[in-house]
Amino acid sequence: MRSLLADLERWPLREPFVISRRVFVDSLALTVQIREGDLAGRGECEPHEHEQIIGLEAHAQLLRLACDRDWLATLSTDNILDRLPNQPLRNALDCALWDLAAKRSGQRVWDLLDLGQGNPPVAIVPTVGLASPQDMAQAASALRGAKALKIKLGGSDGADAMRLEAIAAAAPGVELLADINGGWTPRQLRELLPLARRCGVSVIEQPLPPGQDAELPQPPTGLRFCADESCTDRSSLPLVAQHYQMINVKLDKTGGLTEALALVDAATVLGLPYMVGSNGGTSLAMAPLYVLAHGAALVDAGAGHLTVDREPMLRVERNHIYAPARTLWG
Repeated sequence: MRSLLADLERWPLREPFVISRRVFVDSLALTVQIREGDLAGRGECEPHEHEQIIGLEAHAQLLRLACDRDWLATLSTDNILDRLPNQPLRNALDCALWDLAAKRSGQRVWDLLDLGQGNPPVAIVPTVGLASPQDMAQAASALRGAKALKIKLGGSDGADAMRLEAIAAAAPGVELLADINGGWTPRQLRELLPLARRCGVSVIEQPLPPGQDAELPQPPTGLRFCADESCTDRSSLPLVAQHYQMINVKLDKTGGLTEALALVDAATVLGLPYMVGSNGGTSLAMAPLYVLAHGAALVDAGAGHLTVDREPMLRVERNHIYAPARTLWG
């Protein structure tokens, strides 16, 4: 007989992480465990960026679902998309089901999916958080060994042009991915595009807020717009494909690995490359991204950002992410 456990926890960050809309000091994580005899599958989601009340509501919803024994007993990765709407808690359940299936079979999740990827390490793109131009330049200089950097922009102080110039000077020749988190206006985007290209920016992620996608201009040669908040699951692809040249796949946005895999397949048919991203969380939240990472154009996921992480934690060395240990996930 199956049982379901759920815990809502806050995991403090080593240092504050700044994006255009918020300063984060911790990660709100909802953890799910589906037990079946001696086996247990685990998954994690971020029910909301910071709102405790939304996390508590998601936790309560999971506890209600746990009471329906028949529903829980027949839940699987084959039917979860039909049984639950797209929401972060579905991600936690879905990843727990994949973890359980792997433990039941004695195989890894990527083998169950017949991806043929083995378990080699995957290169990741380190991120420079939003700060003063001087501080971001210093952080970029310390990461000059990376082939590419993700830089957070969209500051309300009007200093993004100075940030771009300072980072480009501190890390010459490094490919830059500028993540705006919807923090620019159409006018700012038009004004900063030429400078971004001169500074080595190859991707601008979510420059405008969702809903303003039609305001995106045609990008200059060598630069792509990547949809993050505007791209959730397959239902968002028709609009996204009209205005973007790339998508960011995150498990909390897709509502789990099952939909994420389907989204990647659908995007590939449309000729849209994808990057893999995350909403933070512990190594348990990051581990399923390894399944998606091998076909991604960019991977923005890692570990080491928390003061304390789960054990075993996801192994990240020299800007590479390694296959998660079996006892962590998958």
